[in-house]
Amino acid sequence: MAIRIDRIKVNRGGPLDKDFMLEPGDLNLIYGHNETGKTYIVESIIKLLFRTGRKSSVSWNLRGWDLAGRIGVSGLQDELVTFTKIGRKLDDYWEEEAGLPRDLSLLLVVKAGETQLNQEKDGIGRDILKDYLSGEGILDRIAGGISATLQKATLEDGQINGPSMGEIKTREQLREELDKMDTLIKDVEEGYASSEVYSLRQKQEGMEAVLETLEKAKHYYAGRLHKKITAKKLEREGLPTEEELSSLESDITVYETEKHKAEGKSDTLGKLEGTSDDYRWTEKALGVYQEIMGSQVGTAPKPVYMFLALTFFVGAVVTGLLGLSIPLILCAVGSMVFFFLHYNGTRNMLATAGYNRELENLKREYKNRYGSELTDKAALTAQVERLKEDYIRAGDLRKELDEDLVPGIKTRENNIKVALKALMDTEMPPQEWRSAISKVRNNIRRLQDDIGSLERKLASLDVPEEEYLDQNPGGEWDRDRYDAQVTELAKTKQALNEEIEKLDKLKTRIVQETGSESTDWEELINALRDRRDEKAQGCIQVTAEILAKIQVNAVIQEFREEENTRIGDGLKREELTKPLHALTERYSRIRHDEDRGLVLITDEDEEFPLAAISTGAQEQAFFALRVGFASIAMEGQTAFLILDDAFQHSDWLRRQNLIDQTLSLVKTGWQVFYFTMDDHIRDLFQEAGEKVGDGFTSLELC
Repeated sequence: MAIRIDRIKVNRGGPLDKDFMLEPGDLNLIYGHNETGKTYIVESIIKLLFRTGRKSSVSWNLRGWDLAGRIGVSGLQDELVTFTKIGRKLDDYWEEEAGLPRDLSLLLVVKAGETQLNQEKDGIGRDILKDYLSGEGILDRIAGGISATLQKATLEDGQINGPSMGEIKTREQLREELDKMDTLIKDVEEGYASSEVYSLRQKQEGMEAVLETLEKAKHYYAGRLHKKITAKKLEREGLPTEEELSSLESDITVYETEKHKAEGKSDTLGKLEGTSDDYRWTEKALGVYQEIMGSQVGTAPKPVYMFLALTFFVGAVVTGLLGLSIPLILCAVGSMVFFFLHYNGTRNMLATAGYNRELENLKREYKNRYGSELTDKAALTAQVERLKEDYIRAGDLRKELDEDLVPGIKTRENNIKVALKALMDTEMPPQEWRSAISKVRNNIRRLQDDIGSLERKLASLDVPEEEYLDQNPGGEWDRDRYDAQVTELAKTKQALNEEIEKLDKLKTRIVQETGSESTDWEELINALRDRRDEKAQGCIQVTAEILAKIQVNAVIQEFREEENTRIGDGLKREELTKPLHALTERYSRIRHDEDRGLVLITDEDEEFPLAAISTGAQEQAFFALRVGFASIAMEGQTAFLILDDAFQHSDWLRRQNLIDQTLSLVKTGWQVFYFTMDDHIRDLFQEAGEKVGDGFTSLELC
C-alpha cells in the first residue's frame, strides 16, 4: 500500500501571511518567489512529519519558527493518520510498526536544494550503505544480550509469545503506559496543538475589527441621514403651507362657482338673444298685418263692361260711317263709360293682388318661425307679448354679465394667478390650478414621509449628533451584517472560553502525568513529549531486545562477515542502477571504493568518483540513489518525495530529463511535491503536469 500525503494545512506564520491548504495529487508543484513562505511551508511539513529535535537521527538544520498545522497521511494504517507538531512522527511508525530505518525521511526530502544525503565526501557514506544494502546498521542498533527469560519466547505472526515476566512483562507494562500517554497526547493535539484557541482568537480579533469598521460606518451613515433630513426640511420650508394651499383652493372654488354661474347665464343669454330677432320681426309683422287688413280693397273687373264697351265702340264706328251723329255720340259715350268701368275694376284688382302676396309671405314666415298657422291679428299680438318678455330679460342678463359677473371673475382670476406665481414661481392656465396644487401637496406629503422615514432610521441607529462622522471609513453600514457579527462574536467568545476551560483541564492532566510544576504550555508539552518519548523509547528498546535476542543475534556475526559483499551486491540492484542510468543517461553501474567512496561507471567502463563529478550531475545521481535506496528499504512500496528546488543546479537540458524521470516515478506510484522559485523549472513542470491530467496540482504563493 503506497504511503501518500492526502491533506496539508500549514497555519499562517513567518513570511506566510495566510493559511496554506492543499489536497495533493500525484504530481504537485508549489511555486513562490522569495518571502512568499515557500521555505516556511517546506520546514513546516518536515517538522510536522518527522523528528527534528535532539532525538532525531537526521540533522535538519531548521529555523526556529513557531509553526502549527496538520498533515494527513494514508498507507500507514487502515485509516488516515494525522500528524501535528507534537505526537508520533513518521520515523516512529517506520521503526516501530514497519521495521523501516528511522532516517528513511532523509531519502524522501531534499531541503533547500541540498541533494546529498550526508556530509561524507561522496555525499552518501558507508553508514547509509550499511543501513539500506546490508542491514548491518539496523542490527548494530538492536544487538544485545539475551536473557534467560526470552530463551523460551517465540515470534509467531508478528506476535511475541512467552511468559509474562522479565522483558515481556516490562514490555506489556510499557505498552499500557504508552497507550495512556498516546491518549493524552491525542487530547493535546485536538486541544492546544490543533491551534483551535489560536484560530478562535484570530477569528475573534477579525470579528472585532469588522465590528469596529461597521460601527464607524454606522456613525458615518448617521451623519449622511442627518444631512438628508436637513436638506429635505429646507426643501419643505420652500413650499407653501397647508393653510396657504387651502386658502388658494377656496379662492379657486369661488372662482369656479362664479365662472360656472356666469357660463350658465351666458348660455341663457345666448338662447334669449336668439329670440330677439323673432321679437323684432313679429313686432314689425303685426304692423304690416294691421296695414294689410285695414286697406280698402275694390271689386274685380266685370267682363260685361269690356263687352259693352266694345259693342258701343263698334256701334260708334258703324254710326259714324253711316253719318248718324246722335247714335254716334250715344255709342261713343257708352263705349267710354263701360271702358272706364272696366279699367277701374282692373286697377283695383291689381292693388288687391299686391297685399295678398305680402300677407302670404307673412304667413309663410310665421309658420317657419313658430311652426303654426297665422290665423289672425290676436295670434301675432300674443306672440309679440311673449317675445317681448324674453327680449327684456336678455337685456337684463347682458347688463348683469357685462357690469358685474365677468369683471368680478376676471379680477378673481388675476388674483389667483398672482398668488400661484408667488407660491410656485410659475404661471399656468386655470384648468391646471388644482393639478398644480395637488402636485405641491403630494410633494409636501412625500417630503414629510421621507423626513419621517429618515428620522426613524436615524433614531434606530442611536448615535449622538456629536458623534456623526463626515469621512467615509471605508465600509457600508449593514445592520443585518452587524447583528450577525455580534451574534457570531458572542458564539466565538463562548467557544473560546470553552476551549480555554478544556485546555485548563488538559493542563491539569499533563501536570499530573508529568509532575511538572510549570504553567507554560510549551514547557508542559515538551515535558509530556519527553515523558511519552521515555515510555516509547523504553518500549522500543525492550521490543528490540526481545526481537534481537529471539531472531537476530544468531545471524549478526554472519552478516558482519559478509557486509562488503552485500554492499557490493546491493549496488548492483536494479532499484539503484535503473534510475541512475535513466536520470544521468551516462552512468549505468556503481561500485564502492574505501578511499573514494561511491564510484559511477559508464557504459564504456569509465569510472568517475561521485564526489568529483559536476554539481548538476551529482544532483541527478543523488536523486536517483534516493529513490533507489527508498525503494529497497520499502521493498518496492512507493511513498512521497518532497523536493525543495532539488534541480536548481542542473543545466536546462538536464532539468528536462530530471523532470521526465520524475514524471516516470509518478506513473509508477510515487507522489512528488516540488517546491521552486525558478520560473524555468515551474514552466517545465507545468508542461509535464498536462501529461498527468487530473493527478497534477499546481499552486502559486503570493
